Amino acid sequence: MIKLCIFDLDGTTINSLASIAHFANETLKEFGLEPFAVDDYRHLAGGGARKLMTNLINARNANPDMLDDMVNDWLGRYEKNAFYLTEPYKGIAEMLRQLKAMGIKTAIVTNKSQRVAESIINGAFGAPGELIDMAVSEHPGMVLKPHPDELINVGKTYDISMEDTIYIGDHGIDMQTG
Repeated sequence: MIKLCIFDLDGTTINSLASIAHFANETLKEFGLEPFAVDDYRHLAGGGARKLMTNLINARNANPDMLDDMVNDWLGRYEKNAFYLTEPYKGIAEMLRQLKAMGIKTAIVTNKSQRVAESIINGAFGAPGELIDMAVSEHPGMVLKPHPDELINVGKTYDISMEDTIYIGDHGIDMQTG
């Protein structure tokens, strides 16, 4: 019996592609690199800020020594207005309400930074506990997805086995995580 539904954030519960692309393209311009079309970010994003910037550097054959500066630039831009061009997918809030009404716990596990994730989740789904019981985002000591530790930890928090848990995501990283 399903007792816990754990969701990915980007591309699963919220449409943030245009936002990610906007701020990443601003960072690329800052570093003298050509921006990408929004749709290109479907394959460039996923795996957190560092992975995104690594993918952009590699795709533009740019100097990898810029990585740390680009990550900091992008995070600085994104954290200031993380909900810009971002919206929950149609029907997600209602589905979460129905799950909660059925007594099923809901959680989000994302590779996003904590400040960005909290801003987006609170903007899309209300205060903690309203529609999402638990949100886990990048924090010190976290092994990012596709490593499943954080999903397992959510289950342990609620004393719910993985056999009674569903993980929902949209990316190859999510398939590996599940």
